Amino acid sequence: MMRNRLWVVFALVLAWHAAIFIFTQQPVPANDAFFYDGAVIHHLLHGGYYNPCVAPGFPISGTEVFSAYPPLYQLPLLGWMSIFGVSALSAIAFHLCLFGLYALVMFAVFYRLRTPPWCVNTAAVLLLGITFRDRPDSFAHVLGMLAVYACVRSRKTLGRLPAEQAGVWVWLMAAFVVLAITTSLQIGGIYLLVVSLATAMACHLDGEKLPIFPMSLMALIPMALVLVVRLLLPRAWAGFMENVHQTPFLTGFRVPHWQEIAKVVRSVPGILVVVILLPVVWFKRQRERDSEVARKHEVILLAALLPALGILVASLTIISANTVAISNYLQPLILAVYLAFSVSLWPGARWLRLQMALLIPAMLLVSVRIVGMTTWGVMCARDFGYTQAVQRTEAELANHPAGYKVVMSSAFLYTAAPDQDLGLIHSDWMTRAGSDSRLSDLRGLRTLKPEKMILTQFDYYRRFEAVLQSLRGDPWLKGIQVTNTARVRPPDSFKSLRQVVQHISWAPVIVDLSWRDGD
Repeated sequence: MMRNRLWVVFALVLAWHAAIFIFTQQPVPANDAFFYDGAVIHHLLHGGYYNPCVAPGFPISGTEVFSAYPPLYQLPLLGWMSIFGVSALSAIAFHLCLFGLYALVMFAVFYRLRTPPWCVNTAAVLLLGITFRDRPDSFAHVLGMLAVYACVRSRKTLGRLPAEQAGVWVWLMAAFVVLAITTSLQIGGIYLLVVSLATAMACHLDGEKLPIFPMSLMALIPMALVLVVRLLLPRAWAGFMENVHQTPFLTGFRVPHWQEIAKVVRSVPGILVVVILLPVVWFKRQRERDSEVARKHEVILLAALLPALGILVASLTIISANTVAISNYLQPLILAVYLAFSVSLWPGARWLRLQMALLIPAMLLVSVRIVGMTTWGVMCARDFGYTQAVQRTEAELANHPAGYKVVMSSAFLYTAAPDQDLGLIHSDWMTRAGSDSRLSDLRGLRTLKPEKMILTQFDYYRRFEAVLQSLRGDPWLKGIQVTNTARVRPPDSFKSLRQVVQHISWAPVIVDLSWRDGD
């Protein structure tokens, strides 16, 4: 069945993700999830499109208009939460649906390319590696993959049927890229490169003229939108620049740290295997005539692989290491078209066995976190699940006076958001960012003097355990009490496992703080 049916592993992977959500309410929203969702939630609950809990770090986005990031993601989120509510559970379900759409569109790309089912099913296993789904990135990848699908349908070499016209699909490709850029500049830019390269190569093979006008607009419209915002909406532009200055995309050239290298290897091992094997396949290609299957899969392979490799190398040298997640979303597409290209030129069983011998460890590597969510995460959920976390958060926030300051992780801010009288503060943004987050956090706590902190296990062990230990020597601190509600220790509590399986426990860490009068 797996060799002959295109959808089997896709369906199994999606069912696995859905089962984890239904039975354990995972993945737990990561530390910056509420940064992106908070303005929509505040608009729905209280009016005003801004996110008050990030105001110490982002005064404009926190008090005037949320403009720290391109705005398109918030529109579908607004529609979703208008129907299903503003809870963390609603947010997790929304991103699960976006993940399902992304996978469905990728499946449609393979169907149109007529990729052999076994190649699709092999690559679909890598979808298990996409488990952090709580940023605008989820929606941007849906739009980007729609652009790839439209690109495939627009070109005769790739998948356009003889009776179909290219025009409408070229324009749809351009439109989806523009929408992706207005959701995430980096992700939209990568898909712009993917479809531009694919279109150029396919036009060359078909002997067709390059669709210059729609492709030019695809690049120029986002630039024009940026110019419009800068000239006509100066406060929104200033809010965007707040984020640019505090979370810079470019880090300056650096020699990669071993942890950054490990992150890349763990995130995109499938791409690394393709890079190792592809030169051998190309050598074979020089001695064989190109088939139609080889040509169209080679076009998509090169168009997706080159930008993905660019992101991979850049994330180790000049941009944030976390940006490698973009390549993670392209990884299943790259692997499936590589396998189809490879087998069309080198169908021998020995070569296939060699490839699978390298790919199976890669599949196991990308699956580490979802396996952890399914095993260790289930134990954590039975110990202290989502419902208990909501109840404990509500109890901790009850019967406090107006202005009571509470520093909270994203996962618990969804529950606290309806109470407008509390002084809710996002744990990542107690102050403007500095070069050392521990010093920034310590400065933020001393300045704001919150009465309580409600943190995820990940945020506590990753960031605040050492900060709170340093805070104990502050002369203005009267007392501090830390209550960890977890009885099953999560991976976050083990330093050696923190970078492998993380953010799988709903059990909050409650920190009660009391301060001396006088400042």
